[in-house]
Amino acid sequence: MVKVVVDAKQILSWVLGPDSDRHKQFSDQRQCVRARDVAGLVLHKLTTSERGPRLGLGILAVLVTAASCPSPLNAQAFDPAPANIQPMQAEPTATVRRKRSANPPKPASKEPQTISLVSGQPGSTALDIAYDLSTALSDENLRVTVLLGEGGERNITDVLRTRGIDMGIMTTTDLRQAEQTDATKRVVAIAKLYNTELHVLGQRDIQHVTDLDGRKVNLGEPGSSTQLLARSLLNHLGIRFTETNFGQREAIARMQSGGDIAAALFLSGKPTALYAELSDATNLHFVSVPYDHGLADDFYPASLAHADYPRLISADETVDTIAVASVLIAFDWAKTSERYQRLSNFTRALFNRFDQLRLPGRHPKWSEVNLAAPVPGWRRFKPAQDALEGRGEPSISTNRMMGTPSAPSSGNRAASEQLQKSP
Repeated sequence: MVKVVVDAKQILSWVLGPDSDRHKQFSDQRQCVRARDVAGLVLHKLTTSERGPRLGLGILAVLVTAASCPSPLNAQAFDPAPANIQPMQAEPTATVRRKRSANPPKPASKEPQTISLVSGQPGSTALDIAYDLSTALSDENLRVTVLLGEGGERNITDVLRTRGIDMGIMTTTDLRQAEQTDATKRVVAIAKLYNTELHVLGQRDIQHVTDLDGRKVNLGEPGSSTQLLARSLLNHLGIRFTETNFGQREAIARMQSGGDIAAALFLSGKPTALYAELSDATNLHFVSVPYDHGLADDFYPASLAHADYPRLISADETVDTIAVASVLIAFDWAKTSERYQRLSNFTRALFNRFDQLRLPGRHPKWSEVNLAAPVPGWRRFKPAQDALEGRGEPSISTNRMMGTPSAPSSGNRAASEQLQKSP
């Protein structure tokens, strides 16, 4: 089950900001993201545990989010209303009454089918991608709700055991770990989404990942995708380290204040909102992680560039790293169940409206998504497989389903080319 530890003071601080009053509207996108994240936390808490004294505060957080945050999540600045638009004038009461009697209210429309998706932590690309799915696919017939998750085995556990959760975003590293259990019998893959890059944010004296030997390294929450991959990588490279498990923001704050954490590792698709909050005057930088052919088959060479993080990477610099794929999975409901039908409707919407996920304002990762990409070792959800094979609705061209993956840097390009030539 997703871990939720939050108190009233913390919620109000996240939603309103440490220096804001209750009547001040959100003035920047980061506050808006923070409010959405808190609303997800509260909704998940209310749907997975007893209703306690935080109910009223939870409703407040959701209302503040709805009132203050535009959608989609990654939209740019929003223009004010044009100056030539005048406010509506109130009509006399008698006129209003006549209109009401002449136009009686229509019967309430049918409630949309709700389907839930557990994603990632605040500041993660998985959470941004989930919000994009909700914005693009929700309509009068379908409502996609997004819940915060910790990634890794926790997301699989949520999909398998938590009531009301239908789907989750996972990495192939997580799925490989799940193959050791019976999860493959109860979970199906809808589509491979995007490549998820490993970010190693280190102190200035850390120039290479091997410099972490004997140092204190933050690997994120226990059981997270970051922890699973980072342990595998550091152990493979023979690096001895002392592990800490702070949240990403707390780990970065400790590093900036002169703490003894040498680096914080975070597995998230680039660009990740978390690092956009860092000033270009920070004492931290991204550390190179060259690709090693001895790593598992689901690891890929990748890179970070100035275009991804202009405050942290100079225009003439690239930083080598590795990546794994992220996959949209779902619980394998019985075909006769209502939940299966809802999941089927979601899948049709995903394939039919895929172009909308590449519109300006969505996360840049949608440009590299290929819905037809295979997910080795995992069964494809039948409606998704039918769509790929052109059976029934939706009918979608291969070109529309394909994206352009990000290219590795020159340092990792040779490794990438060698992988492509391998049988």
